[in-house]
Amino acid sequence: MSKIKFNDDCVHVVFLGVPNVPGIAAEIFSALSEHSVNISMVTQNTMRGGRSDLSFLIQREKLDEMIPVCREVASKVGGQGVSFATEVAAITVDLKSDSANTLAKMFKALASVNVNIEIINSTSESAICIVSLTKAHDGLDALKKAFD
Repeated sequence: MSKIKFNDDCVHVVFLGVPNVPGIAAEIFSALSEHSVNISMVTQNTMRGGRSDLSFLIQREKLDEMIPVCREVASKVGGQGVSFATEVAAITVDLKSDSANTLAKMFKALASVNVNIEIINSTSESAICIVSLTKAHDGLDALKKAFD
């Protein structure tokens, strides 16, 4: 059985349209580090026009403190804005040596209860899925059944 973790005490933060050049992520995370915020699941994707979206999770209790910090640093680095999704949950599934099979099983289980994955980050050890909070418990239950 794969180990499944559930976290509904998180906020998905996205720095929108930041310049895709070296040093931008360092500047963003340096500003955040001054506020003792825990960061997990960092994801960056390159868009057209030399811009990227940089996203990550923070703990919900830090949201009020981090909104002005994130907005300020987004402006400072020339980003197009920042968004905060509070109605999300993170579901983590530990992967075994047969990671392709485990991922297939995970995707099938989530699809069977109509849970859409908003973002996924996978390594050889685990897959972290960000899903809508309204469907998160359905997804968790489906995964527990699939991996029992």
